[in-house]
Amino acid sequence: MPQKSVPKSNSDVAAKVVVFGYGDYDRPHAAWFPHHQADAAKAAAKQLHLNVIAVTNGQATDVVGKLPPGQVHAPGPGMVPVVRTDLFEKIVATLNPHGEAGVKPGERVVTDMPTSWDAIKPGHLVLFHEGLGDGWWEAIVVSRSGDNLTLRCRDYPGYGTFQRPITAIALITPATS
Repeated sequence: MPQKSVPKSNSDVAAKVVVFGYGDYDRPHAAWFPHHQADAAKAAAKQLHLNVIAVTNGQATDVVGKLPPGQVHAPGPGMVPVVRTDLFEKIVATLNPHGEAGVKPGERVVTDMPTSWDAIKPGHLVLFHEGLGDGWWEAIVVSRSGDNLTLRCRDYPGYGTFQRPITAIALITPATS
C-alpha cells in the first residue's frame, strides 16, 4: 500500500530563506526555501528579478508560515508560486521594511527618515516617479553627488540603479503621534 506524502513542515522559520517579488503581469510571488537550498533560491531569485531574505529569527513565524514552499526543480516562475496580494504585503512589511532585500554587501541601510532634501544620504528611503501619469515608487539612495542621486528600487532589485535630480524625488514623512 503506497504511503501518503506528508507536506513539508513549515514551522522552523529560523531555518529558511524567503524569495519574494513581482513577476510577470505584476503578480506577487513568494515562497520559503530551507537553508540547504539557499544558493539555488538566490540564483533563481536573481534570474527572476526577485528579492531574497534569510529569516534569522522567529519574529516572522506567522507570516512565513502561510507561504508555500518553493520548488527548486520547477521551471522558471513555477519555482516561486503566485500568492495573494494581502499575504505578499504582509511579507514585505514584515521582512523588508527598510528595503534590505537586494542590498549589495557593504551597502548601508539607514532607518531614519530625511526631513529635508539637504539631509538625504545613502541608505535613505525616498519616492520617485517615471512620469507625471505613473505614480510614485519607493527607492533607496545608493549615492549622492551634489544635487544628483543614484537610486535603486526598493522592491525591484533586479532593475539596477538609476539617477534622478534631487528636486525630482519626494520625501517620506513618518506619521507623528
